[in-house]
Amino acid sequence: MFNRSLAPLVAIGVVLAAAAHAKTLRITVAATPSETATFVGTFKRNVVPAIDSRLEQSGKGFRIRWTHAYAGKLARSDEIFEAVAQGIGGAGLILKDLEPANLPLEAYAVHMPFTDVTRVQIVEVDAKLRSQVPELNQAYERHNQVFIASGASDSMQLFTRFPVTRVTDLRNRKLGASGSFALWLRGTGAIPVNAAVSRSRADIKEGVYEGYTIGIIPSYVHKTYAAARFFTRVDFGPTLTSAITFNGDVWNKIPAHARRIIREEAGKWSRYQTAVDLLKRSRFFGAMKSKGVAELTLSRSEREKWASLMPDIAQEWADRLDERGLPGTALMTAYMDELRDRGVRIARHWDED
Repeated sequence: MFNRSLAPLVAIGVVLAAAAHAKTLRITVAATPSETATFVGTFKRNVVPAIDSRLEQSGKGFRIRWTHAYAGKLARSDEIFEAVAQGIGGAGLILKDLEPANLPLEAYAVHMPFTDVTRVQIVEVDAKLRSQVPELNQAYERHNQVFIASGASDSMQLFTRFPVTRVTDLRNRKLGASGSFALWLRGTGAIPVNAAVSRSRADIKEGVYEGYTIGIIPSYVHKTYAAARFFTRVDFGPTLTSAITFNGDVWNKIPAHARRIIREEAGKWSRYQTAVDLLKRSRFFGAMKSKGVAELTLSRSEREKWASLMPDIAQEWADRLDERGLPGTALMTAYMDELRDRGVRIARHWDED
């Protein structure tokens, strides 16, 4: 039988126990751009409030106090990944294409262009591939990080100073591209110039090159369209450009129920991005057209011709990884198989050449 004289002590014990389990963990999230960038803004405005709300509703007394260190406040663009690895940032919104040495497998979609996969589909495929090819996530673990989710970007297109309706229109034309995206110009007769997107408008105006491979949104942000008035819808296919990661030591301090909530809410990140970018793309392209940008579309047959003219950049990429003991060919095949299983139209089956 319960002794009422012990009630005050029991009540005190309950309070002390609750206090012992209550915990606030401070986590600084680092990113290169400001929150005007979709992948940063949607994390702050959508993902974080959803995590906080569910942690509160769980009634377990654990909460996170977030510090948003964006626009290079914590580290430069080429230092974000390392900052999270070292624990300078508790979590990071990283740009994968800035980490080719640390994340060599992540660029698989870039090396297999000309697919009609959607942004939603490619993120779903990416999640499945991570269970089939564990080396994708192990690359983060080697740098004391835990991969949480991928984010996708719109397909790149072409902005040029001359009209492009056929692949032959590119012959002997100098075109700017950033990093691995220059691979898409191989075999077309174009002369690729590796150049930063931030320089695209000035470079085109100064005649360094005559166009740039770039999406509608970044073309508007960097005003590339102001120097290159012909827009050609090529549809190389969306790419997986961003990721949410947590420092391993910070992640280990988070209770299991909170980890589950973080993963579930972060899993919606790419859909938030897609919705925001849909509105941005419509608004920005409308503004471009009002300022004289001409819209052209490469036909399906010309896209297939472009793809067929390219050397096998996918197998070249896979071979380089295989030589390093990484599953390049296995990942290439798994990706193509996933797209085929979903009925995605593919201009070139890169694993079957």
